[in-house]
Amino acid sequence: AARSTAVVAIACLIGLAAGESPRPIRRPIASRLPARPSGGTTPTRALPAGAPSAAPALAYGIDAVSPGQPIVCRAAVAWGPKRPIQIEEIIVEPPRAGEVRVRVVANALCHTDIYTLDGEDPEGLFPCILGHEAGAIVVDVGPGVTSVKPGDKIVPCYTPECGSLDCIFCVSSKTNLCPKIRATQGKGLMPDGTSRFKLASTGEPIFHFMGCSTFSEYTVLAEISCAKVSAAAPLHEVCLLGCGIATGWGAVWNTCKVEAGSSVGVFGLGAVGLAVIQAAKLAGARQIFAIDTNPAKFEVAVELGATDCINPAGLAEGVSIVSVLQQRTTWGVDYTFDCTGNTQVMRSALEAAHRGWGVSCVIGVAAAGKEIATRPFQLVTGRTWKGTAFGGWKSRSQVPQLVRRVMSGELPIGRYITHTYDGLEGTQEAIDALHSGQCLRAVVQYLPPPPPQTAGGGTSDLRLLLERRAAGGTQLRFVHTSAATKSEMKFSVFLPPGEPPAGGWPSLLFLGGLTCTDENVVYKSGFQAHAARLGLAVVCPDTSPRGSGVPGGDTGDFALGQGASFYLDATEAPWKENYRMESYVRDELLPLAAESFGLDLTRVGITGHSMGGHGALSLFLRNPGVFKSVSALAPICNPTQSPWGKKAFEAYLGSAEAGKAHDATELVATYKGPRVPILIDQGTADDFLATELLPGHFQRACAVASQPLTLRTHAGYDHSYLFVASFMKEHLEHHAALLGAVGRGA
Repeated sequence: AARSTAVVAIACLIGLAAGESPRPIRRPIASRLPARPSGGTTPTRALPAGAPSAAPALAYGIDAVSPGQPIVCRAAVAWGPKRPIQIEEIIVEPPRAGEVRVRVVANALCHTDIYTLDGEDPEGLFPCILGHEAGAIVVDVGPGVTSVKPGDKIVPCYTPECGSLDCIFCVSSKTNLCPKIRATQGKGLMPDGTSRFKLASTGEPIFHFMGCSTFSEYTVLAEISCAKVSAAAPLHEVCLLGCGIATGWGAVWNTCKVEAGSSVGVFGLGAVGLAVIQAAKLAGARQIFAIDTNPAKFEVAVELGATDCINPAGLAEGVSIVSVLQQRTTWGVDYTFDCTGNTQVMRSALEAAHRGWGVSCVIGVAAAGKEIATRPFQLVTGRTWKGTAFGGWKSRSQVPQLVRRVMSGELPIGRYITHTYDGLEGTQEAIDALHSGQCLRAVVQYLPPPPPQTAGGGTSDLRLLLERRAAGGTQLRFVHTSAATKSEMKFSVFLPPGEPPAGGWPSLLFLGGLTCTDENVVYKSGFQAHAARLGLAVVCPDTSPRGSGVPGGDTGDFALGQGASFYLDATEAPWKENYRMESYVRDELLPLAAESFGLDLTRVGITGHSMGGHGALSLFLRNPGVFKSVSALAPICNPTQSPWGKKAFEAYLGSAEAGKAHDATELVATYKGPRVPILIDQGTADDFLATELLPGHFQRACAVASQPLTLRTHAGYDHSYLFVASFMKEHLEHHAALLGAVGRGA
């Protein structure tokens, strides 16, 4: 951890029990932990006479909180050094100007919390509410707050970022040490010099801690301490990025800027030291020395990238760690990092650095009154001694970027979570786990909010697979278990930059063609730049159910089975159990996407390519009023007259005749819905034009039915995504106009 006070002097040297290493788990698994005794909660107490009324805090959600009113909730209060924390009922006052009140979802315990609780922090004040590595959801905001709103997910950051052009620290690329609220934060108070906490039974004020105080069900933060993160961020994991792990990464990438091919020495293998190893490996370090007196830590160090492990306590008498490192590298290590807070270790790290250019970085902060020392000759001969706070990250700007990299899988952090606990009562157990030396990070989950609701009132196990920036917006990919298809379904979503309009984003559903997945259009069409400009969200489902137990994976025919659903609900075995794509798209995916991503279900359009173009036309015509706009690129327009369509209808529905209920050329004759203009683009060099696509059939049917249709043909264009990419701009503009999208202009 890095704070103006900070890491316990010996915390990172306290190891796992001999012969034991952290469990190799990617995600926290509470069932692997010892059972916690039942009970332990404090009785509910009434507010004292004359106290302001306060809304009770619900275990789930934030909707019952009255904005601007006090909240009664529970918190783990530290009453003094070396005393167990106590679960108390407290009053959390509403946020004032420039402040944000949040519901804490998860806490990761850091050694800094223990450092203060053990009385080692010279700035430690009691009674206080500790905690600073957390994930939370915004409940309400004070006057003047613009960067977050109720419902946003945030990571509280003890190092704020005011972002003012008048702040020389925020405008400088050299530091992240914004001093805007440092004076009051160090006194355990909010920026106006007062506390937002008091004991419910007596009204006694309670101090804040590091500007965060997340060992509480609700807390109040300065706006400039809130890093807004992805709505899909798993807060029980990314809470780790509020301090230690991010500090270790940043020490390597920001403070020292370790180059590929460098040698690195890491002193102390706690969570921070291991994060340094992980970052050095990703930076391309050729040799990484993991140094600790507890060899039980070496297994995980090697797993994260260490090449050499050294136990200083096991060296021969008279042999120092400095001499060993110099022997193994000739002139010393290019970059060394102290992650212990022990001043003698800091000296060793410096003196082990490479003659002429070695850099030694102090991350662990020593106990009060400790001083560092070395011979001036060590510096004269080219070594640099420097330190880092929060790894140099500018909190509000850069923590969200780290969250995105974690969510994409680029920066896995599950390995650090060795213990998990549930409920506020688990906080003391997490503290005990840290004291035991067998814990890297313990995460305490404070009853997270319920997952998104799907159609019919069920819940969704929506899991993020990818998140990337694109054209100023965000490209996401998810997987979830579908009730309609009885299988896992993947889909992609593009969200435009900025905040959605009052009613939600207008959106476009894109259906892919035969053999495609949801990703073809994402990576091959370039639609994101146009959707961002127009203010359109784009939802891309997979082209069929897939996976174990789903038929059609081995038909040997690209036009039948997996990747070839034709966007209908099958009625024939073996397809009818899983191939229910019309129900999936209309009744499950659209409501789920609207709930999860802020889409306006009254402004949804539909388009697609090839088989997906057939799906767009048929779903539009079969569901009058559901889709407010429609278009298609090289669609299968008359599938009952197409070899592909006949084969699919015979398999899925029992006959090509039954397929007429899904054939756009047949459907348009009886369509009674709004006469929305249809746009179709078709290449004349398309090999499937005359046999499979048959746009002329649909054109004649539209003319008879007085259905507005614009059919554009383009010489030389084929059926590929080169064709799709060439005309996506016009199709998105067609939908934007009909959906009333208000974008950023050309």
